[in-house]
Amino acid sequence: MNRDFKIVFLITFIVFFLFFLASFQISVVNSLVLKFNIFLFLTLLLILLKKFYSAIFFAWFSGFLIDSVHFSIFGVTSLSLLLLAGFLIFFQKKALMVAKTESILIISLIAVPFYRFLEWVINDILSLGQERFSFYFFNMGIVIELLLITVLLLVVSKCLKIIISEKIN
Repeated sequence: MNRDFKIVFLITFIVFFLFFLASFQISVVNSLVLKFNIFLFLTLLLILLKKFYSAIFFAWFSGFLIDSVHFSIFGVTSLSLLLLAGFLIFFQKKALMVAKTESILIISLIAVPFYRFLEWVINDILSLGQERFSFYFFNMGIVIELLLITVLLLVVSKCLKIIISEKIN
């Protein structure tokens, strides 16, 4: 019984934390000049850690959270993150066998523009051609997001390697 209580508490804590993270993403991060997607970063981190089922579920749930509180077409973020996660999981299984610095750079270079492109395509289809191509790609937001995600993935992967190596020793 005590173990079941811990699992329910952990799941409840994770769900409330993700709600808080989605609120923080929409209210603080999206209002800043730099358009950094926290959930894209966390999905890429799960993919690099080879937690594929967790990455797919997290991509769907985080997109659902963002779309439920954001004033846009419902389901666009969730579908974009799901398609991106599926593509990157397939790409990592076929092309990138180990999580080295090169694979982190390749995944981040593919992920950010592909996510923005998917988001634009899905928005364009659902809004019947109302979206403009320049809003997504002709600004510095994509470059800043690409640099931030790449640097954060490199830093987090190095920290995880240090933590894992200390646990082994």
